[in-house]
Amino acid sequence: MPKERQTCTECSMRRQKCDRNLPCGRCVKRGDADKCTREWPEGGYDPRKHRIYPRSSTAAEASPASTAPSPRNTQVHVPESAVHPSLRTPKSVNSGPSPRELPAVHPIVFNPQPTNAADPAADNTAPVLEFLTWGRNKLSDYDLKALELLKEPHQTGNAGLPKDSGSDWDISNGFGGTGAAQVSFLQLLLPNRKQVFQLVEYHVSSILWYHGCFYGPTFYDELKEVYKGPSGMQVRNMDLRWTGLLFAVMAGSMTCASEQLAQSWGFKKHERAKLTRQWYKATVTCLNLADYMWRHHIYSVQAITTLTMSAHILGFSNTQSTLLGAAVKIAQGLGLQRLGHEDETTNATGTLTPSAPAQRDRVIRRETGRRIWQQLCIQDWFSIPFSEMYSIQKLHFTTLKPIHCDDDTMELLPEDVPSMTSFPTFLCHIAGLMPQMHDAIISSNTLYTKYEQVLDYDAQMRSLATEGLPRFFNTREAIQPEWPVWVPWARRSLTICFAHKIIMIHRAFLGRSFTEHTFDFTRRTCMAAAKTILKEARQAYDEEGPTLWIDQAFMVAAGITLALDIFHRKPNEPEFEEHRKLVENTIVLLGKFENSMIALRGIRLLSSLLAEQARLTADQTLENYRKRTHDSMSGDRGQPKRQKFNVPKFVENFVGNDSFTHSLRTASRGVEPSLDLYEPTDSRSRTPGSQDPITNSDLGYETFEQLFPPHTGISNNFLFEDLLNFDIQEAL
Repeated sequence: MPKERQTCTECSMRRQKCDRNLPCGRCVKRGDADKCTREWPEGGYDPRKHRIYPRSSTAAEASPASTAPSPRNTQVHVPESAVHPSLRTPKSVNSGPSPRELPAVHPIVFNPQPTNAADPAADNTAPVLEFLTWGRNKLSDYDLKALELLKEPHQTGNAGLPKDSGSDWDISNGFGGTGAAQVSFLQLLLPNRKQVFQLVEYHVSSILWYHGCFYGPTFYDELKEVYKGPSGMQVRNMDLRWTGLLFAVMAGSMTCASEQLAQSWGFKKHERAKLTRQWYKATVTCLNLADYMWRHHIYSVQAITTLTMSAHILGFSNTQSTLLGAAVKIAQGLGLQRLGHEDETTNATGTLTPSAPAQRDRVIRRETGRRIWQQLCIQDWFSIPFSEMYSIQKLHFTTLKPIHCDDDTMELLPEDVPSMTSFPTFLCHIAGLMPQMHDAIISSNTLYTKYEQVLDYDAQMRSLATEGLPRFFNTREAIQPEWPVWVPWARRSLTICFAHKIIMIHRAFLGRSFTEHTFDFTRRTCMAAAKTILKEARQAYDEEGPTLWIDQAFMVAAGITLALDIFHRKPNEPEFEEHRKLVENTIVLLGKFENSMIALRGIRLLSSLLAEQARLTADQTLENYRKRTHDSMSGDRGQPKRQKFNVPKFVENFVGNDSFTHSLRTASRGVEPSLDLYEPTDSRSRTPGSQDPITNSDLGYETFEQLFPPHTGISNNFLFEDLLNFDIQEAL
């Protein structure tokens, strides 16, 4: 009996390798999944017809009616609807349902159009066809892509898998070793089942309120699902994009947890520091192995945004900024920017949960998408003071803010009751002022009109911090026992955030405020805001809440603001000693965060600023300075020489040649730590000097901004071009 054919007809005719699934991966990628069959048409195999490669110039393919894709015929059929999204068993890889077994999928209507409006599909025909030539599908939306189009198997082992032989897929990537070897290493990084659940539970209960990048109950159910097998969690059988999200969640928990809590989970100090860094790298490795930049999925965006909770403390600020840029593009490909109104949002009972489970899942998916898009907006807009630009325009998306509801029951909550979306939603209101202010300032032509805009947005920020504050975030309101445990932490974080944003609003005039009395309001405002940040950050450290990277970053910004003020005060002024003492206390507090790169770099910068100020003031009274200048110069003896702060030398000492930077480079092998998944652990196996720092010209003035997170607002423009460009004589 002849062996049954395993190669589909289309691949046979095109003389291409088939993955032997039905539909096969190549037909799916071409948009011909419904045509994939193993039967020869027209009565059987005829080599005169079926061995000729089909040409694109045929009449059938040239017809617009036959080539215009639609959401239905461009869908990738899922292997098995019963398989959990986070799992991928060999059965789901090697077999798939027939087309008639697949459930019907309907796209979301983001913005219902009037009946007399033009058909958007007709208007988008040309762009859609053009995007298809680039290998990008503009027809699918969040639900289609996230839950149907992207459930296709994606293995790293030797099992049959739908992979493309082109340049988009390469099982051996830049991290070294084969995909199978890296998957095996990823398995070694997983703690035991109890510890995994402890890390996830802590993230959901104590950290998720801050970013809201995934839906807690759903992720917890997915985690329990992957442990149902007899061998427990096996990375080789899982969707690596979901695995990346898991590593990101664990890295965030380990970074934010207190030392005592981590020890109660069984993680010692040394192991904790190493594992957190490895879990961050593991997330990036999982995403790369899963071809996340090609195979867009909601898990990839969630993993990247969740990594923000650990990236900056670990020293991966540059990497995280790049990943967030990719996440924005993936989110746009998934349609997260078009999650607008829907008819079934609420019903008469005031709940979000329709009667059918499928409708409930649809609501949860939509709300999850809105939460992620909101977080991407926050990350982008809060980085404006650093980059002087932003990527997400408010006019360009229609996604609504997440609904204020209970995550467990999906019931709508009163406005005075906190929910898991309360903090990110209000944080987004604060962030939303930043692009408005940026546009207003750059469109003004004089310092007068620019400063008017600064004062206007200062007033708006203060109004938001008082009148616009929800009741449960108002520090004047007593904490209610039924409120979540994170409400006090959120209050403190908002206070710190408000104070920092006040400094960022005035940042363009802070340098001038030290020498020009016209901008004295800016100086007084920024000094008060810096003191507020340091006060709240110290109290946050004394509490039992999570350690948030943003507190440390804003402490550094506050310390810099006060340190710069000292340069422009005389030693006999009362503010001189007060501000110097505050900076010294900030250095001491930052020293308590032993494994934080933000704290280490902040300590070095603040210490360098204090040392430089002390050097300039020691034995340099104005009279002595004039006398030395008068004796040493043969030119104008009536006017002493005005000397500038040597900015390039200061930066060189800080970034390139000092012992502190030497230790940083030794530990991190660069300005930013390496992302290599494999790290040698035995120093005896290394060649002598292999990890010695190499000081070269690439570590200079322009690289200082790479040392701190963008949200801090500490860039070359903020610190060195204006604030430190002053005369010594004016400062003393």
